[in-house]
Amino acid sequence: MSAPADRGFAIERIFNAPVERVFRLWTDPLLVAQWWGISDCTIPLCVLDVRVGGRWRIDMLTASGVLYRNQGSYLEVVENVRLSYRDEPDPEIREWAGKPPGQSRHTVSFTPDGARTHVHFEVTLATAADRERLLALGMRGGWVQSFDRLEQLIGKEADHAG
Repeated sequence: MSAPADRGFAIERIFNAPVERVFRLWTDPLLVAQWWGISDCTIPLCVLDVRVGGRWRIDMLTASGVLYRNQGSYLEVVENVRLSYRDEPDPEIREWAGKPPGQSRHTVSFTPDGARTHVHFEVTLATAADRERLLALGMRGGWVQSFDRLEQLIGKEADHAG
């Protein structure tokens, strides 16, 4: 088994909202459906049972009409502090060419930074080969797009509150 650094990647971002709000944006399905996924996609299904052992499913529909089903289970839930969940790749995704990667673990840490929130997002793939394959397919870039959409949603909420 490879060291986690060989099997993963991390993204860090500071959001202009308090920890409680950013945590809710990761755990309320109506809110997650507004920011999750790549640019120009929609989320026709978002079901989150946010508790240890609870299941989640998020279907992402691209602008070109391709549906990506994402699902897994929660491994750790510490309100306003950390979420960790398993991602179980859909074996039907055409990019896998019949050979889906193994399950991955995603951990999101929320740290207060005054009225802002520092988010540390870490993905650990099953193998180093899965990491290289998914990075080549744009997984990290897709998450950066999601974070950009989350930042835009927080900005819109701030505009409406002001």
